[in-house]
Amino acid sequence: MSARVFDFTPPLKVYRQHYCERNHRSYRTFAQCAFSSADWVKAFDAGDELPYALVTYCRKNYRFGDQRKVSLWTSRENAEIGKEGIDRSGCGGGCSRRHEIIRLEWVHERSPRIPTGAFSNHHTSETEKH
Repeated sequence: MSARVFDFTPPLKVYRQHYCERNHRSYRTFAQCAFSSADWVKAFDAGDELPYALVTYCRKNYRFGDQRKVSLWTSRENAEIGKEGIDRSGCGGGCSRRHEIIRLEWVHERSPRIPTGAFSNHHTSETEKH
C-alpha cells in the first residue's frame, strides 16, 4: 500500500485577461494595468518572473477611492510568507485583514475579447487587388 498525499492548499484566483489593447511585456506591466487604480504595484522579489500578486484591500477611513496595494512575488511560497506576515501584524492603519494572493497569467498577445483593427470589416489581405 502506498501513502496518499493530500494537497490542502486552497486554489488561487487567476487573472488572465482584462479589457485592454496593450501588449504587456512583463508581469509587472500586466499587473500595473490590471490593477491600474491601486495605490501602488511593486515587486517584492528580484527578477522578471513575478506571477503571484499579494493584494491588500484594507482602507483608511479618511481616504476615498481605491486603496489597494499590490506586491509581486516569484513563487506562491514567497507570497504566502508575505501574506502570513501582514495577516499576523496587519498592513498598517485601517487594516481589515482582507489580503489575497492572485495568480497572474498574462498572454503575450492582445486580448481576444476586444476587436482590433485587424479584424475590422475594412481589412484586406495582401493578395487582394485594391
